[in-house]
Amino acid sequence: MIAILLTGFAPFRHWEVNSSWQAVAHLAARQRGVTAVCLPVDHVRAAQAVRDMVAGLAPRVLLMTGLADCPVPRLELYGRAGPLSPHGGPVLRRGRWRWAAARTAAAARGLPLRLSADAGGYVCDTTYWAALGTATPLVAFLHLPPQGPVWTRERGARVVSAVLDAVISPAAE
Repeated sequence: MIAILLTGFAPFRHWEVNSSWQAVAHLAARQRGVTAVCLPVDHVRAAQAVRDMVAGLAPRVLLMTGLADCPVPRLELYGRAGPLSPHGGPVLRRGRWRWAAARTAAAARGLPLRLSADAGGYVCDTTYWAALGTATPLVAFLHLPPQGPVWTRERGARVVSAVLDAVISPAAE
C-alpha cells in the first residue's frame, strides 16, 4: 500500500508538455511516500489505468491533475458521468477532500487556487469520475494552467504540494 498517489497526463493537442505531469513528477521526485503516474489522454485507457492503480496500490490519498487552458489552478469539486440522470442533468460525484484547507494552504504560499464545479467534460472528467467510484478515502482533481513563464514546473508542483498539505499535514487532522 502506498499513502499518496499523484497522476498527471501525457501531452496532447498543441501542448508539447503537459503541465500536470511535469508538476507531479517534479514533486514526487522530491517527496518521500509520493508516487506519480502519467496517464494517457484517452477516456477508456486513462479511466481503466486509474481503477487498476487504485486496486493494486490502495492509496490513502489520490490527487489527480490535468492541464486546463486557464490562468489560475482549479480544484474540482465534482466528477461528471457521461450519461444523463433520469431528470436530464449530469450525474455528479463529489470529490473527497478538505476544500477550504486546500485554498488556505495555497493562499499561505502566495498561490492562487479556486474551487470549480466543472471538471471540463473531457478525459479529466472521465478519469475523475472513475477515481470517485473507488474506495480511496481522499480523492480530488486539480487543473493546472499550461506551463510557461508564469506557471513553471516548480510553481505547479508548489500548488500540488499545497493542495496535498490540506489532507496530510498534522494541522489537517
